[in-house]
Amino acid sequence: MGFYTVIHWVSLALAGAALAILLGLVVQQAIRNRSARREAARRESLMGLALEYIEEPQFLPAFKAQLKPEDQRLLVQLFAELLPKVRGDFADQIIHLMREMGLRDRCLAQLRSRKPWKRADAAAVLGWFKEPQVITALERALDDPEIEVRLESARALTRLQAVQSVAGLVARLAVVDATRSLGVQEIFRSLGPGAVPELMAVLGSDVPVQVKMLTADALGHIGDPRAVPGLLKLFHAPGRKDGDGDAIREHKARRGRPSPSRSQPTNASVALRLAVMQALSVLVDPRSLDAILAALEDPVWEVRAEAAHCASQLGSNAAIPLLERLLHDEHWWVRFHAAEALFKLGGEGRKALLNTARGTSALAAEMAGGLLREKGVGG
Repeated sequence: MGFYTVIHWVSLALAGAALAILLGLVVQQAIRNRSARREAARRESLMGLALEYIEEPQFLPAFKAQLKPEDQRLLVQLFAELLPKVRGDFADQIIHLMREMGLRDRCLAQLRSRKPWKRADAAAVLGWFKEPQVITALERALDDPEIEVRLESARALTRLQAVQSVAGLVARLAVVDATRSLGVQEIFRSLGPGAVPELMAVLGSDVPVQVKMLTADALGHIGDPRAVPGLLKLFHAPGRKDGDGDAIREHKARRGRPSPSRSQPTNASVALRLAVMQALSVLVDPRSLDAILAALEDPVWEVRAEAAHCASQLGSNAAIPLLERLLHDEHWWVRFHAAEALFKLGGEGRKALLNTARGTSALAAEMAGGLLREKGVGG
């Protein structure tokens, strides 16, 4: 057999193999598409049956009689999507149906699955069953090696108002990568007033800065005034680094002159001051006035901007002189928040805006005059 003949037959064999692989992929995709269509149709049918049961609970035996063994997996997914959209008696009826269908027990078993996504799905569904057995299982799931499972377990426990230890949540969730940080923030914000004492204890303990920021944010959004003293203590003594203290002294020494531009807070102390101001903006407590006035002179522009917003929320005229000075700040965002705050403070604040709009400082006059025109007030 000649060389070219061998090449010919090898080429034909490779082409045949490629064609067979391509044909196999096409068949496999067709099977998947058919399976997906069949599953979608079955989900729609199950949804209709479930809604029929919600309206007529006496149809439960008939509903159960129409189910197939493989429907349980679809039902878990279906109810996980449906439950957050309903309330009251409808939610109670769905939960009752899930229990009658054995789905609670299935999810408890699924928490031990080798597949993380199955464990996470199970934890999400179990968050609707306020039972000791479920709470114990979810507490164990907080130690799962996969962060998604821990997050879903924590969400479930907060929904059930069954978190046993805030410090335990901190240890398991607080220090995660940035892609999960919003999920963790949402969980801590939903803890409720009952968690305030424990959150305050965390705030005053020796924990990483990220944890204190997370805790301050949660305390602000829970909205309990008991949090104010702890937040003020953190603001006034946040463990400033020497460099930060130097920046404050330098800022006060050259007040009125431009400060170096910073796009982000430069250290832990700055991040904490900003987190506290954001929390105080939500709490709106008169006891925070001194901290707000101090923050209006902060060397970091992000803190000054948040303090101006906070001052507008609090509504104290004591902030007007400092807010008027901030109309000359080099950072547009600080000037904007200062102008908004002055306008919101009413009489004396708007008078300060009018005076600045007629003044000689171009930056300040432009901001003050522009805001007054936007609000329909002559400059």
